[in-house]
Amino acid sequence: MDNKKQIYAWIVVGIIVALIVIYFAVRGGGLSSLTGGAPSTQTSGTQTASGTVAAPGTSPVNSSGEVLAPSGKTADNTAVPGSEAAPSQSAPIAAANIPASAIKLDVSTAGGFVPSTFTVKAGAAVTLSLTATDDQTHVFRFDDSSLQAVAIGIGPGMTRVITFNAPTTAGSYSFHDDVPGHTAAGVVGKMIVQ
Repeated sequence: MDNKKQIYAWIVVGIIVALIVIYFAVRGGGLSSLTGGAPSTQTSGTQTASGTVAAPGTSPVNSSGEVLAPSGKTADNTAVPGSEAAPSQSAPIAAANIPASAIKLDVSTAGGFVPSTFTVKAGAAVTLSLTATDDQTHVFRFDDSSLQAVAIGIGPGMTRVITFNAPTTAGSYSFHDDVPGHTAAGVVGKMIVQ
């Protein structure tokens, strides 16, 4: 009976992970990322009518340093990830095309986040990249609800980027890999806001 429960549990976990990947692929990277489309090779720092875009698909930063949501309004870090009010994650990009100004995180279930801690300036526009260095799916999420909209979902070997405004309150903001079992395996870290 225990074997049947374990098999059922793993099937449920697999379905949840698949749904998370599909959600982020459809909301953040378009259908091509869902079907394994080629990563973008567009260069970073593209000027748009709304502001500067760090990577294709990410939210622009206007001249006042505010990150804009797809709605055109200031991105709301408390919104539902992938919504019109939230900061947008990029489509999959080649690791070589990560913006030079980005905070670059690698993630694997064996090694966790590397680096596991980084520091940002309060209120500043932050560009964060996440690259899976293993054959697992990963979902970057902050623990604090004030940053719930900042989420990146990636598949094996994939890289995505997101730009968001750091909190204006100094402190330590922990984050984790939201895929079931990954947090318990130690895939956690923290962002220090100064």
